[in-house]
Amino acid sequence: MTNKQRWLAVGFLLAGAALGGCAREEAPAAPPSEASGVTGAAKPAAIASHGPLEQKASVTNRKIIRQAELELEVAAPATTQTEIERLAEQHGGYVVSAARDTDHGSAVDIRVTVTVRVPQAELMSTIAELKHFGRGVGSERITSDDVTDEYVDLVARSASQKQLEQQYLEILKRAVTVKDAMEVQKELAEVRVEIERMQGRQQLLEKESAFSTLTVHLSTAVPRIAVTRRDFSGMVQRAWSNALSFSLDLISGGILLLAFLLPVLLLLVVPASCLVWAVRRWGRNRRAALFAE
Repeated sequence: MTNKQRWLAVGFLLAGAALGGCAREEAPAAPPSEASGVTGAAKPAAIASHGPLEQKASVTNRKIIRQAELELEVAAPATTQTEIERLAEQHGGYVVSAARDTDHGSAVDIRVTVTVRVPQAELMSTIAELKHFGRGVGSERITSDDVTDEYVDLVARSASQKQLEQQYLEILKRAVTVKDAMEVQKELAEVRVEIERMQGRQQLLEKESAFSTLTVHLSTAVPRIAVTRRDFSGMVQRAWSNALSFSLDLISGGILLLAFLLPVLLLLVVPASCLVWAVRRWGRNRRAALFAE
């Protein structure tokens, strides 16, 4: 067997052992970076012994992503928006976004939407304090997404990939040819990319589960009588404006019609009138000549 074939065989055996999670009776020596002094044969057993502890810790500290949505009717949405932002900061949270919608047909119809993020432990207390700002209307929803299983799976797979990375590093140290070293470097790069992807997803789950998202919809509370009077006054004003606009349209239409008919009168009616007058005069002269004879 050539030197190249021996290195490839060792690499495939180590990769299969790390991915399958199977402990081998004879393993390479531990990397120099491990200061614990554990031998290669004892290393897989030591790592495997931490599995139940990690799963037990993950069960007691579950990763749950919570989202809440609340609708309130308040007297001044803009003022309440400021109070909600201040309340979120008091509970250790922050503001994600805020939007305000105004109906121009009615100045009193204003809707504000505020989205904040608060620590998961402060979510329920924050909602309880928000309800004191106004009257609850519409729906109130709280959703939870348990991502504990995904998080534990990412931790286990990341640890397995890190073991594989260390084994590739040991193989790289003993590589004697450039080609063997390049092949190991290629496999090592793919393992590191996978580790970074898993760690990025793991950090995202930690961040999403640490803070809960709370969206509050604020609408203006207005008495029905005030709205009715204002609407009636506006209706009268709109009716008068429409009547005046209609009268102006009639006048403008008459002027346009006259401007259109005036050239017609000049080109057709006047010559026709002259022709009729000439025919009648010729007829009178004709009759006068006959009587004279």
